[in-house]
Amino acid sequence: MPVFSSLLGPLLGAVLAASAPGAMRFSVDVPGVTEARVTISGPETELAAGPFRGTVSVNGSPAELPISGTVTHSGGKFLLPVTVRFADLPEAWTSGFRTDTFTYHLRGASAGQPSREWTGTQAFEDVEVSGGDSDRFLALKNVRLTEMSLLSSEGVGELMIVNPLGFDVRIAEMQYVLFAEGEPVGEGSARGLILRGGRKNTLTLPIGIDHASLISAAGKALVAGGEVAVRLKGKIVLRLKGGDVVVPLDLSGQLTGAS
Repeated sequence: MPVFSSLLGPLLGAVLAASAPGAMRFSVDVPGVTEARVTISGPETELAAGPFRGTVSVNGSPAELPISGTVTHSGGKFLLPVTVRFADLPEAWTSGFRTDTFTYHLRGASAGQPSREWTGTQAFEDVEVSGGDSDRFLALKNVRLTEMSLLSSEGVGELMIVNPLGFDVRIAEMQYVLFAEGEPVGEGSARGLILRGGRKNTLTLPIGIDHASLISAAGKALVAGGEVAVRLKGKIVLRLKGGDVVVPLDLSGQLTGAS
């Protein structure tokens, strides 16, 4: 997943791991920016075929997320598809965040069976994730020169980030380097930005340009008024209640001349 993979991981992971420990398998598809389609599978003796209803919590949080789906059996295994809306994931789940594993607690029943409970620990690397094209969540929309002279150059980059969660997320820090035609030509940083929940956020990032490096890498294109291929590389540090999450940046875009 894209920029929010590190954040959605501990939240979605609880749903993905919502079954007995052991021989369970989990997969998730992210068709858009609002929800994930999760399939939990395991020995068919764990869950009877039929409607399933239950709740799940993560990392000891008292906040529970209702989940439901229809269990089917095939080849000695059960399959339980669950749809999870990102906006429904509790903010309280971020309090016990860890970067390698999470604990989960599931309770529920299918096909009129007595309610059962499962608890355990799951490693993030064991969760299979597909889909979630990165440009749906994160894109470098534009980089433009705001000042260009014989002595110095300045620029700004417009970064689009979708926060699909139902709560705001604070960016504690951003650091980034701008590359033009493969050569580093500038850098910048930002602090204290807020990604508003449930919406597309556009961040304006200041970039200090190394004038000589820019002219060396892309002088002819700039003089001609054309666009220059650029990449923005660096990191975003998301501040959660349970600690910070570092998300790498590596985005391509176009640099346009001074306005």
